[in-house]
Amino acid sequence: MPDQPAQNPYSPALNSTAAEAVTRHQWTSAHVAVLVGVCVVSVSLRLIDSPLSNFASMAALALFTGSIIRHPAAFLLPVAIRAITDLLIHAKTGYGFFPSWPFDYSAYALIYLFAAYNVRPAKYLSVFLGGIAAVGTYFLLSNFGVWFMSDMYPRTAAGLVECFTMAIPFARGTVLGNLIAVPVFFTIWNLFATPAASTTTANADFVATKQDA
Repeated sequence: MPDQPAQNPYSPALNSTAAEAVTRHQWTSAHVAVLVGVCVVSVSLRLIDSPLSNFASMAALALFTGSIIRHPAAFLLPVAIRAITDLLIHAKTGYGFFPSWPFDYSAYALIYLFAAYNVRPAKYLSVFLGGIAAVGTYFLLSNFGVWFMSDMYPRTAAGLVECFTMAIPFARGTVLGNLIAVPVFFTIWNLFATPAASTTTANADFVATKQDA
């Protein structure tokens, strides 16, 4: 028997759970409010001065939006937020952009696509593993960009290892911020999405029953 092909995350699901059905089709003002709140938190963490350097939730935002938004252009949301906050930081300090920025932005797009195919909001194991994958992807790709785009390290395997090693102290805030944000973002979403999904599914079943009668 041939293997079934991987399902396109941007096409309607045939066997969606209640929460996923709302994610794909039935957006309410509550869902929009949660998404806006998550974006505001991510922007704020990038702009405020934190005792822990680089404390942020941008990778968590990319994972979250990839999991809940089913539109092929939606990966631009975390990328746009990063670009806007980079502009604001640059206007304030003059150091908003670095030579490796294309790798940083690409990391968010990859995290988004990974979440679109592999992370479901109501499945906490996939959310947990997705959070670890998101943090790892951003660390590896962003620091590979530093090694590749700057003259700070020699373009050798030893130079790449040195780049990753030197980045570890600076990554603490990024790792901690995102690993905290991932469960918070998804838990808040599920508190809003699940009841609405159950109601939507029940209403749809009721309408279908009436039509069959």
